[in-house]
Amino acid sequence: MEGHTNSSKILLGYFLANLEILFDKRASERVKALSFNIQAFTTNQQHPKFMENNLITLLDRCLISITKGSGDEISLAANTIGLMAVTAADRAHELYVESLPVLSKILNHGSPCSKIIECMILLAFFGAKNCEETENSMQLIWELIHKGNANKHSLSILPAAISAWTFLLASMDGRRLSYKYWQGAISYFFHLLEEEMDEAIGHAACEALTLILETGSHEKFSHRSSNITKDEIIERLNNFILKFKEQDHDQNQDYNEELDFISDVINLFEDDDCPKSSINIRGHLLTLSTYSQIIQFNYLKRFLGSGFEVHMMGNKLLQNVFDFTPKYHVHHEKLWEEPTVTYFVPEARTKKTRQRLFMSPNSAYNKARTQLLNKNRDLTKDGEHQ
Repeated sequence: MEGHTNSSKILLGYFLANLEILFDKRASERVKALSFNIQAFTTNQQHPKFMENNLITLLDRCLISITKGSGDEISLAANTIGLMAVTAADRAHELYVESLPVLSKILNHGSPCSKIIECMILLAFFGAKNCEETENSMQLIWELIHKGNANKHSLSILPAAISAWTFLLASMDGRRLSYKYWQGAISYFFHLLEEEMDEAIGHAACEALTLILETGSHEKFSHRSSNITKDEIIERLNNFILKFKEQDHDQNQDYNEELDFISDVINLFEDDDCPKSSINIRGHLLTLSTYSQIIQFNYLKRFLGSGFEVHMMGNKLLQNVFDFTPKYHVHHEKLWEEPTVTYFVPEARTKKTRQRLFMSPNSAYNKARTQLLNKNRDLTKDGEHQ
């Protein structure tokens, strides 16, 4: 217990020291402090006292780095805020509300990097309290998506913007989506697959159209002047996947595998079935039963990287997203030893004597063994119910 207390104090000291460094005038020092926070949050090592007393101060320093910093500092600060949204479950809405004015301004009038888009979407995913707040964030990204054809910078972040929009759409109930916001989305993504875009843009558009099919709210994404049917969407998706596979894209195995999966999903949609996927996480089975869940899983796994499994095993917020409950078993190491019975019987080493002492059902040895097995069985049952 004393060792745990000392470790906790040391961790708190590190967090406080790095928070102080974020006030430093030297960008190189601030970058080091942000890198520490990212490492700590990625591995789910937050300190309750620090999170309670210093969360908003840390957020403010990160927002200042985003607005006044440059290069790596902006990306690291945005990444830190995204991780704060994942780890600070009970204060995610507070983070969302405090960050929205700054991030909205950058998304509307600045030149956001992909990390700022990611940060905005994670704040909305974990912090938005209702559909209106989620759709407001989707609108910010949607406006950015439409800038993608207007200038070179926006085109470079178009894949990240489409993936972020799709990720938030995956969290929405199709029946609650507004009729006025997304009309024309099908037409936009449909024509992206027709144009000679790079593979990342095509892949993101492919995911978006496939998810729109799953929502069952085709009419909310259709424009009155463009009557693209479900069959036409499926045909365009299949044609894009086929064309992609025919080209030399062997170097990008991830895209190949994900497009193969999308092709399988489309086939299931045609049969009015649902996609399912099972993932082993440190010996515990996670089952994903919709394409929406698969989109969410892939996005969060990419964001958390090596820390994804750590969060899935210990982060209640992430476990709730996927309805995932790891089952832990209680081990009783000392109780699994074989019973031993010691006898002192002069000249009792004949075969019949040994059988009576050790092999007979009524022997002291077998009675002790039976009692021990029963006790182990009861303890195991108790452990499974905990």
